[in-house]
Amino acid sequence: MTPLDLELFTKAGTDVEAGQYRILAALQATTQNLRHSKLYPDLANVVELTNMLDTIVRLGEQFRTHAPRTLKGVDLEKNALIFDTVAADSESVEKMFALITWALPQLKALKEEGAAMYEFVNEHMKIGEVGIVPLYRDEGYVLIPEHRVQLFHVLRYELSLFTAEDEQYRAMRTVEIDTLNEDTVLRAPEDVKLELVAVNKELPNPATFICDTDLDFSFEATILPVAKRKLMRYLVS
Repeated sequence: MTPLDLELFTKAGTDVEAGQYRILAALQATTQNLRHSKLYPDLANVVELTNMLDTIVRLGEQFRTHAPRTLKGVDLEKNALIFDTVAADSESVEKMFALITWALPQLKALKEEGAAMYEFVNEHMKIGEVGIVPLYRDEGYVLIPEHRVQLFHVLRYELSLFTAEDEQYRAMRTVEIDTLNEDTVLRAPEDVKLELVAVNKELPNPATFICDTDLDFSFEATILPVAKRKLMRYLVS
């Protein structure tokens, strides 16, 4: 599958029709994934690429000023274009802008469709507490269902704080440590927590959460990433 990325535009050359064909193939593959409820990594790619192309259009004069250097990327945080040392002829530059102008409306529509799907999944998912949750919640466990195979995935999570560009950000790392029968977890999630304590005594009263959803979408591509984002927001709120 042709990846939906910036190189589809920056390395298209002067053949606009061939460039459009490759971009359409990538758009169709991404659309198919989203419509089959597979959000990641496609939704994140669509959002990032749309934002980058919007930035290129907005900074179009800056781009032309830097010609004949080739565009290498976009720094969205700094709102700046990144140029390579490779030469770029003016015809290729104008063809690239033509492709961007043609593709942006389709990307924006796909971005809205993906965002709507994300919101649907997010609204049909809740994070609940298992037992008494301690004040220290930077480490703990989360139980996430995969209804298609009637299992719960047991993940250990850890929140960390890092600094970039004088700004502080929260990040969450997760490691799957077990899978359990769905009925076992739903019948007594508190017992699952006690077993986790028995196995890992360094967390005597771990913050433990359970994800509640009736959706049976792809675990890896949808349920897991949305659940992790929802837990992250829950923990830092």
